[in-house]
Amino acid sequence: MVHVHRNILTVYHSVKEAGQPLRIQIAACCFNQQSNCLVIIDKRGNIFVFDFVSKHFWRLGLCMPKATMICPSPLQTGVYIVGNRSGHIYTIDVDNSTVTKCDTVGSWPLDEISWAQAPGRRASALLRFGPQAFLVNPRTLAVSHKLEFNDQRYKLKFAGFLPNSSQFFTCFSNDSLHVWSAQTLNTLRIAQPIKARDQRIRLKPAGETLLEFSLRDPDASDEENDLTFDCPDQDFADGLLLSYCFTPGGNKMCLSTLDGYLMLVSSTTFELKKLYRLSDFILKQLAFLPQPQERVVFGITSRGQAIMLDLADVKHKLIVQSSKAMSLNLSRDGKLLSVTSRGGEVNVWSTCRLFNSLQAQSKCRDQVKSAMKLGPKVPTPTCIMRGRMNQELRQLLKPDRLRAMLKEFGCFPEKYRFLIWSSLLELPSNGSQFQELIKLGVSPVVQNQTRKLKISNESQRRNVIKVWACLGQWCKVLAHADFMPHLIYPFVKQLPKNSLVSFELIATLVLNHFQLWFEFHPLPPANYLGMCENLLQHVDEPLCKFYHSLEVVPKDYAWPLLMSAFAEVLAEQQWLELWDNIIAEPPWFPVFLAVAYNLVNREVILRLPDRRSVLMFFHDQNAMDTAKLLSKARRLMARCEPGLHPQRFMERFSAIPQGVYPKFVKYPSDWIEKQEDQAQALVEHNQEIDARIRHLEMQEVQIIERLENGLKQEEHERRIREMEQLYQDTMHREEQRLSCQRKMLLAYQMEVRRRKSEVIAKLQESEQRRKVLEMEKDIDRLMHSIERERRRSNQQMQFAEDEIRNQEMEILAQRYLSETSGAPLAQKYYDNIQNLCRQRDQLQKHLHEMTMDQLRTPTASSDSGNPKMLEIEKSILEIQREFTEIVTIKSKSTGRRNTT
Repeated sequence: MVHVHRNILTVYHSVKEAGQPLRIQIAACCFNQQSNCLVIIDKRGNIFVFDFVSKHFWRLGLCMPKATMICPSPLQTGVYIVGNRSGHIYTIDVDNSTVTKCDTVGSWPLDEISWAQAPGRRASALLRFGPQAFLVNPRTLAVSHKLEFNDQRYKLKFAGFLPNSSQFFTCFSNDSLHVWSAQTLNTLRIAQPIKARDQRIRLKPAGETLLEFSLRDPDASDEENDLTFDCPDQDFADGLLLSYCFTPGGNKMCLSTLDGYLMLVSSTTFELKKLYRLSDFILKQLAFLPQPQERVVFGITSRGQAIMLDLADVKHKLIVQSSKAMSLNLSRDGKLLSVTSRGGEVNVWSTCRLFNSLQAQSKCRDQVKSAMKLGPKVPTPTCIMRGRMNQELRQLLKPDRLRAMLKEFGCFPEKYRFLIWSSLLELPSNGSQFQELIKLGVSPVVQNQTRKLKISNESQRRNVIKVWACLGQWCKVLAHADFMPHLIYPFVKQLPKNSLVSFELIATLVLNHFQLWFEFHPLPPANYLGMCENLLQHVDEPLCKFYHSLEVVPKDYAWPLLMSAFAEVLAEQQWLELWDNIIAEPPWFPVFLAVAYNLVNREVILRLPDRRSVLMFFHDQNAMDTAKLLSKARRLMARCEPGLHPQRFMERFSAIPQGVYPKFVKYPSDWIEKQEDQAQALVEHNQEIDARIRHLEMQEVQIIERLENGLKQEEHERRIREMEQLYQDTMHREEQRLSCQRKMLLAYQMEVRRRKSEVIAKLQESEQRRKVLEMEKDIDRLMHSIERERRRSNQQMQFAEDEIRNQEMEILAQRYLSETSGAPLAQKYYDNIQNLCRQRDQLQKHLHEMTMDQLRTPTASSDSGNPKMLEIEKSILEIQREFTEIVTIKSKSTGRRNTT
């Protein structure tokens, strides 16, 4: 459900379970990179997206339980990184409604995500899971390195990248800042901002004061029932540094401390630039507004307030949200501020409106102050109405009626107890006189003694100091009494909003019930304690003898009860019931109460083994019946002999009159004046010592600076000498190297010349070889041409010879034909035929011989000889065929010639 109020937006998620509405707490939220969307995750894992441009919202179909932190990814639009309590990391794409589990990185919930912003460097991210820190890849969120620290010596508190740098810093429980290199993971420098702050405060000139922020209006009256400032207990074991943030330009780092300081240090040298005091609050989360730069800071206090501070003027501050604020988130452009509340809601504010409200408030305050200075001072009507109402109530509350009520019920009603106390003690409510006492401030004696106060609640501590300071201004002896904080604290604890009633109540008790306590200051009240001792001696002599045997005196068994107003030995409700009766009884009733406390616990005390146990008994709470104690005290007071009764030595009750606080003078004023003189002398001496110490420290700083400068100069000269020696050695080495290089160069030149001559000789040989080859080629071409010519001439000669031979043959053939033209063919070829016949006969004879040889040789040889015979026969047949063809051709050619 979404509501619009003075802020821009209020977001909360409610469901109905068992018919009853149930509001689900918000786990984490953040703005996107464009500062126009807000993403919220509740503790059941539901994810909601609010778009300020389109003015609508939707719920993603994803579930992310146990989420502790969400932040936008600087690399991808619409992608967010979510960490849960188990140390798991997820990436959520709100545009596509997808979720991706990256890895289980740490074993603690995710507390911080920081991105490296150095240009030109490899991107990296730093994740802190409680006391563990990891360097991861920003795209895949894979762990690249785990930072290891000595957990036994100190614990990691926060870590992150420095702006516009690849360096990151870590802060440990010893309040030291370590700067690391993301590339080498080496420590570059270590800073101690708390020590620098303490030194700045210690060396501060006497007239200079620190700029101080206070959420309370210094002109506001405590009578108006201001807002109660109850500070929770803080754990100082983890150091004083509480939170940090960087200025928009990144050149300064803002640190808040647990003891109420705000520091601005340089993010490069970590020198302290500015220091502010936070008087009544501490900041556990910080964020700077981008414009105006280094001026406006948003923060979450330890009391759950979201505030806005103007560093340019400490009087300008604005409470954005008065209670239940857990964390804040500032958009990237600084225009929107979201505050997550413990009530399960997220409030979104416009920083422009808040800044305008701050400026308007400052102007209005200045105008009111100027008007009040010009006009007469008029009392506020509310105070008059409240005073009249209290007077009417007091008239109705008659003392007799109240005592009858106390006798019947044993105590007053819880709701009206302090009003009844005021009526019985007739407190005047002198507001203007009380304001005058407040304006006198805190005396140096009280201020010195308040350093020893051990009250964990800062609001109660301030109220105790305030009431004690007023009592010290009213009566000087009360400022010197070191037991006054123990006496004041129980009343202030019950009246946290009205210091006026606390002051007048204790002042009335001092004037009446405690009138004999300061006679022998600074010693215990001997006469008052003597009355207690006499009364105990008279009532229970064996108990007194037991005390005497252990050397226990009334200062040991009565004074511890009285100076703490019985608050040290009684529970809170028992103490309230006891003081209901003390206020209703005469001023000497505490004497009988102290004695009655010893008598009621008589059996326990007598069984204590030694003096130390007896002394501790009166400082510890014991099982006690308040009604029995009061009954015993009243019986003692009723049966007390007149000679022992304290009323002989004490005056009856006398109330404080209207409009004035009467002086209390029953104390050694000479001793007080002497103490004040000694204190003043001691203060002056301490101031002189402080001035000398400051002067010595300044001298020490100057000497250290001179020493540092001298050491720097000496170190500079030493390094110059080292550099000169290094340069000389380097030059000598270079000269040696150059001479060696020259020798090598000469050797190379000789080798080059030798190789050059060899190359030239080779080239000449190759040139000669080339020329020889060319000459050989020319000779070969010439020989080939001569051979071609010779062959051509031979061919021509052969053609001529063939032609001549052919002609000769033709002539011979013609001659032969002419000679044999009339003879027959058988006569012409008779000789040839005879030769052929002879050859045939020889062949047949030869064949016959071979046949006979084969018949005489084995079969194997005859088989192998058959192919040869066949070949011979074939050849013979071929010869015969050729011969026949030749004869045929010859006969035909002869016939043609004859016909021609």
